[in-house]
Amino acid sequence: MHFFKWLGVGLLLCCGVLAGVFFAAFERRRVAQAEGFLRLLRAIRVQIDCFSLPVSRILSSCDRALLRDIGTCELPQSFPELLRQTRLYLSPEVCLLLSEFAGRLGTGYREEELRALDYYIARLAPYSEGLRRELAKRERMAWLLPPALSVALVLLLI
Repeated sequence: MHFFKWLGVGLLLCCGVLAGVFFAAFERRRVAQAEGFLRLLRAIRVQIDCFSLPVSRILSSCDRALLRDIGTCELPQSFPELLRQTRLYLSPEVCLLLSEFAGRLGTGYREEELRALDYYIARLAPYSEGLRRELAKRERMAWLLPPALSVALVLLLI
């Protein structure tokens, strides 16, 4: 009987540590996705400004590492398709901003597209910077809080 008690204590502690690992990985993934979308918007802006390429050709020529940072492996044909096949880890406001951008992209003239891109880049950049600044703090919290909660639970049960 004593063996099962210690086995349960060990399992609770392992679950706390694993929860911390997964939470820290989630925070890093969220920062990478925000920075990936920001880099994608900047790349789209450069391609439209310099070469006046359509969005489908811009997205089909995207770097695989950039698409991996965003969270997709397939080459999308449109920005709404990219959002549909990507699991978003960003805040609801930023998800709404990206879906709003997806609805506007490719519907206007070149100058309108560039103004819209500048607007959305300006809105996404502070969010991405804030996530990057808070990453170390949130990772420390992820490494500390779940194991501390599992230790507290073990102490309550013993």
